Amino acid sequence: MIVVAISVVTSVLAEYICTSLMRRKYDWRDPSPIANGIMLALLMPASVPYGVMIFASAFMGSVMKYAFGGHNNRIFHPVATAYLFSALCWPSSVLRYPTPSIFGSLSLSSSLTDALDRSFTHYVDVSLSSSSWLDIVWGRLAGPMGTSCVILILIITVALYCFRDIPAPVLFSAVATEVLLFICFPISATGWQAALYSIVTGSFMYVLTFMVCDPCFTPSNGFGQTLYGIAYALIAFLLRKFSGYEDSSVLALMIVSIFPTEFDRFAIFVIDSLSRFRDFTETKIRERQIYRRFKKYENLPDGTESEVTEETQEKDGDQDET
Repeated sequence: MIVVAISVVTSVLAEYICTSLMRRKYDWRDPSPIANGIMLALLMPASVPYGVMIFASAFMGSVMKYAFGGHNNRIFHPVATAYLFSALCWPSSVLRYPTPSIFGSLSLSSSLTDALDRSFTHYVDVSLSSSSWLDIVWGRLAGPMGTSCVILILIITVALYCFRDIPAPVLFSAVATEVLLFICFPISATGWQAALYSIVTGSFMYVLTFMVCDPCFTPSNGFGQTLYGIAYALIAFLLRKFSGYEDSSVLALMIVSIFPTEFDRFAIFVIDSLSRFRDFTETKIRERQIYRRFKKYENLPDGTESEVTEETQEKDGDQDET
């Protein structure tokens, strides 16, 4: 709770200062600084030093938004970029997690002396896990604070989908692509275990629900949204399989969030190409039918060809007028 509060307060203050420096009026009704602060904090371990959290949140609210012109001119997703930047600067603090325990507690000091370990995702990619399925479903695993409890994330995802707050093409295409890739090209587990690991590990569902499906970064075209979800899942899988980076979903988000307009353009190009191909095919089929019809008339006995031809031409003329 302290880490989340620090992240939210720092995000709001950073945006307020940047807005004042740009001589703009800060909109206190805008919930994006609060939402971004919460999302960034939940990507961090519960043991993250307070100084790291302050720097990451300030970097997110200032550099990744107002350096590019403000809220509507973002190039990269600010939460993903701030997390990756802090993970590169302080990997031992951001990519190490306390071991969860029943009724366990952490010291409130900024620098913890408790033993920290790699995430559950890291060990799953190396070998099969000995954790119980109940622990995996409920998220009693070492990892970021908000990404482990997949059952809660799935409930929120269903609610957002029912209220139409997230685009369905992005959601379903990303989940289907991720599960299919893990089944066809498993990392450690195989079969249904690989499908389950693809959903519950790597912060995949958390990033997909709260960040990838953000309307500010998704394409507007339905087919483009489908391509966007496929590209996110494909890049996340490739980075996780060949680089060993456990939070590859965040890096995949930062990559695909640059190209929503290009996905729209490509979708429009594909739809127009298919439409032209369909028109061309229909025209050729119609011409072939007319050719076969008149070819048949040439084989009729003498004296009937002209009558049939004139009658057919009159019918064709009536059809053209219609």
